[in-house]
Amino acid sequence: MTAAHLYTVELRFSGDQLESSEISARLNLQPSNAMCQSKNQIATRKRRSYWAYNGQGEVGFQAQWVSLEDGLEFLLRILRPRKAEIVALADQFDGIWWCGHFQVSFDGGPMLSPKLLMEIGSYGIPLGIDNYFSDD
Repeated sequence: MTAAHLYTVELRFSGDQLESSEISARLNLQPSNAMCQSKNQIATRKRRSYWAYNGQGEVGFQAQWVSLEDGLEFLLRILRPRKAEIVALADQFDGIWWCGHFQVSFDGGPMLSPKLLMEIGSYGIPLGIDNYFSDD
């Protein structure tokens, strides 16, 4: 049986001047996803460069979490030693704790403890939850 609610979690940085290799070097982490705006790229819609990290490759990693709190706790365990650098990056680039909420029903949803919300908030980076509904 599939869970009615699944979650993905990432720390993301974006910006017009962002170089993903710089973020990777400063945090000593390889991104789970990144895109750099090419200076010669011809596009009808310009996209900002971004760098994203979800903990892939780390012990305990899950691509999708049944509990949003568990997913964020996992990510924080990895990132806690890098907090000062993450805060500095957030002053330079747009940062977000990005969470995907994939649901097949409208009952329930994420619940986060005050302790987790306080820690997330201490980074000075907003928490965003994108909701996706499927009736399959």
